Amino acid sequence: MSIREIREQLAASALCPQRRFGQNFLHDRNMACWIVDSVLRDLSQPWRVWEIGPGLGVLTALLLERGAEVRAVEIDRGLSAILRDRFRGEARFQLCEGDVLREEWPVPAADWMLVGNLPYSISGPFLASLFRQEALFRRVVVTLQREVAERLVAEPRQPAYGSLSVMGQSTYRVEIRKRLPPSVFYPAPKVESALVCLEPLAEVLIPREGRQDFCAFVRESFQQRRKSLGRRWGRGERRRPEELSVAEWVSAYRELHKAAEREAGGSFGLT
Repeated sequence: MSIREIREQLAASALCPQRRFGQNFLHDRNMACWIVDSVLRDLSQPWRVWEIGPGLGVLTALLLERGAEVRAVEIDRGLSAILRDRFRGEARFQLCEGDVLREEWPVPAADWMLVGNLPYSISGPFLASLFRQEALFRRVVVTLQREVAERLVAEPRQPAYGSLSVMGQSTYRVEIRKRLPPSVFYPAPKVESALVCLEPLAEVLIPREGRQDFCAFVRESFQQRRKSLGRRWGRGERRRPEELSVAEWVSAYRELHKAAEREAGGSFGLT
């Protein structure tokens, strides 16, 4: 869909890109095809896909053409009306109108993939909620602000390394697949974007019933990232949060959790 076609379709419905929803529409068809291929490649059918922020349905149409079942979540009522009209009668398409941060994900999510051009304003909270879920998606392919993508793949002692890095890498194998220039979107954002692919780890580091507890533990521990962890954890750990590897975070969580269970018979809190 060209920029002209995007403008015309929005104008026909008396719509314009909404900054409060972070709307930047992908207009580069080659890039759209590449994203869809990244979602489906090497995965056996049936293909069931949750799409976040489908906009005017560029990725939606390509997914349906490939034979996927698509469940789309769109917060903008005007765009929802366009989508309902465009895919009217399509049995493999279902539209969920609402806030993705409040959406209940399918269980088991292993039957589903997830794709989306995430608004920059919600990408951090959305990813955090994704990592807290007990159910893991079969594959996640999302477009993010480049800085957020770099946080996901950052390693210990790197400036971008933080709670999002640990939560994501303890659950998924994370890879930046492609850099996206502002020119592939309309309107062009003022920041660079990156396409990130997340695949569930072959070895489960945190059991599904403990993911929310683990994520809370990591987030709280990073709140004072320049201070050593010993005082917060009540143990002799002199390093700061950004110095621990993901494996060390998992090990610390397990040890503290077991100690708390022995002492109080329940989950633990940080001092």
